[in-house]
Amino acid sequence: MRAKRLIAALGVALMCAPGTFVRTPVAEGLPRHVALERVAGPARTTTPGWSVAGVWHYSSGPNRDFGGYSALLAARDDRLLAFSDRGSRFAFARPDGPSPEPGERPIALQAVAPPLSEDLWDIESATRDPATGTYWLGFENTHAILRYTPGHGFDGMRLLEGEVRWPSNSGAEAMVRLSDGRFVVLPEGGREGLVFAGDPVEVEAGEPFAFRNPAPGFAATDLAQLPGGDLLLLMRNTVFALPPFESLIAIGPPPRAGETWAPRIALRLEGVVPPENYEGIALEPFEDGRVAVWIISDDNLSIMQRTLLAKLVFDPSAAED
Repeated sequence: MRAKRLIAALGVALMCAPGTFVRTPVAEGLPRHVALERVAGPARTTTPGWSVAGVWHYSSGPNRDFGGYSALLAARDDRLLAFSDRGSRFAFARPDGPSPEPGERPIALQAVAPPLSEDLWDIESATRDPATGTYWLGFENTHAILRYTPGHGFDGMRLLEGEVRWPSNSGAEAMVRLSDGRFVVLPEGGREGLVFAGDPVEVEAGEPFAFRNPAPGFAATDLAQLPGGDLLLLMRNTVFALPPFESLIAIGPPPRAGETWAPRIALRLEGVVPPENYEGIALEPFEDGRVAVWIISDDNLSIMQRTLLAKLVFDPSAAED
């Protein structure tokens, strides 16, 4: 019996694992409607400074242009923007707001540079300038960083192919624009990241920094900066078990070129939110100093996974040292 359970667990983990070839057949074309269901309400955690505000499930039937969300932004118009590894953008109201339903036609294809329209589709990271609304997306397979206007128009590109030695499926997985204008980029599973002195579309090549993983086996999936300056790093591990994913959030000051970045574990998500393949993070500060921490999951086009959005609340003043 134990052997049978192990074989079953391995099969499920294979179907759910990122990059797997076992996919659920899906329909083509942009979905017209996205359904919303709350699956968990407010809850405390055992980690000081952290609580759960809610968890929601978004669905639109099997469709290649819905799901697969690997990056998340909080926009100025009271919406969240999720970007997928299949080149689409999901714009939706905050689920705990006055009008939580996404509405009709919330999905759009992300514009890319015309010469590379067939190559740039796997969006893995996103960051924005809160003062202007300009945002940047990181792509893998073809390693690139693209800049966009607040209205989602393509506005510039930097190809990284000649500057990095990242595997095709391990590109700019986590990226953040710091409050001082620098950019930090961290590849999935890498031991080294890049710091750009400014907009990577405009400045010289990034300078490397070493990354000391606070949880061996876990890989970086996204980055965001707290109002106080520290970074939150979302991380995920794929395991041969049920459920097949483990996730955590680490925290640390911004890395510096030529030095070692060693964030520490701030919150393990096991038992805090439903286990899923969380890959995107976005922050929204409250006036009282607390911060809303939104995380979204990538369903990997698998019928056994879900697109979940969780809202955590972090109080830096109450967190453990």
